[in-house]
Amino acid sequence: MKRISPMRGRGTDAPALLELKTSLQQTQSALSHAYTAFDYACDPELTEACIYEIQSLQARMNYLVRQIKEMELCAATAAGVPVGRSKWV
Repeated sequence: MKRISPMRGRGTDAPALLELKTSLQQTQSALSHAYTAFDYACDPELTEACIYEIQSLQARMNYLVRQIKEMELCAATAAGVPVGRSKWV
């Protein structure tokens, strides 16, 4: 899985955007740990718990990515960058 670095931006990202990117990176790390726990789970109940945790973390990642895209799109629009030229679109 490709990691997203919170410091990869232009260095002028808003603090809220940096916080979202940091949260996304932490969620990616937690998801990696959840997959590892799933790989080593032997008990069916523990396996089920790992599956729920993975699904929860994936939903959180989807939310964070949508928020980051929206925030960057708003920032690009405010800066006068054409929509087709923004990073995520």
